[in-house]
Amino acid sequence: MTALNPTVLACHGAFPFGQVSQFAGIQAIVENVAEANKVHIIDLAIKNGIQWTILIQALASRQHEYRLELLKITAVATEAKDLIDGTGKRLSSFAQSLGVPFAFKVVMVSDMLDLKEDFFELDAEETIVSYAAFAFRSMLVAPNRIENIMKVLRVMNPCLMVVTEVEANHNSPIFVNRFIEVLFYFSAYFDCIATCMEQDSKNREILESVFFGDGIRNMVAAEGTDRKVRNVKFDVWRAFFVRYGMEEAELSMSSKYQADLILKTFACGTCCTLDMNGKCLLVGWKGTPMLSISVWKFL
Repeated sequence: MTALNPTVLACHGAFPFGQVSQFAGIQAIVENVAEANKVHIIDLAIKNGIQWTILIQALASRQHEYRLELLKITAVATEAKDLIDGTGKRLSSFAQSLGVPFAFKVVMVSDMLDLKEDFFELDAEETIVSYAAFAFRSMLVAPNRIENIMKVLRVMNPCLMVVTEVEANHNSPIFVNRFIEVLFYFSAYFDCIATCMEQDSKNREILESVFFGDGIRNMVAAEGTDRKVRNVKFDVWRAFFVRYGMEEAELSMSSKYQADLILKTFACGTCCTLDMNGKCLLVGWKGTPMLSISVWKFL
């Protein structure tokens, strides 16, 4: 997997949160497609797609038991098609190197309200999984977009939906409340950065000033529809998904084991915490929850 943004790649290697959520979530997928001959992933926010290298490796290792006919990944997006096409090419090359039959599709829409089942290339024999890593928080300003996605997914009937979201409440309409929540959350995150990255790191400078700086400014200072960056805690998401006719599924012991195993590979792993909120896994830094990983099924 080459040509990834160097800052993104550095963060992926330095901070445990991303890898913990990816390995735990992908483990849940592996368990649910264990005997499938055709697997179709619907990714609602694919970005660099590095999480799918984990799945491709897992499927490659079981080829002697269950011959996989096809792994298809469909990326759903409203922008950045060139970047997504690049992700598809990297994943295709990686899958080919491991002998995994692979197809990459892109569904581009101008607005998630326009998304329809007809836009997807579906096969009656394939097992469908939906994956949403930090996909829904950008739609909190217009929840009808989330509702439309759920209607489309319900028709396609995925066997599982894996959801990862920031575990924080940055959506208060009251400035002071929002400011305090952002302060506490990012105090923990900046402590993580100080622990895991060198002070003079160029990637750290870009991360703090560009990635986090712009996001914090938008969360705190912007109002109304200008506030694009919004986060809510898992209990709010739980109510959302239940309302859409979904049932929370249990994260297996294997998923939790994968999360714990990944933490042990990081020098700063002892500063991370793994807790449960019902059936949802919360990943934290020194006791402050940072993100949630949950799995869902349609009733």
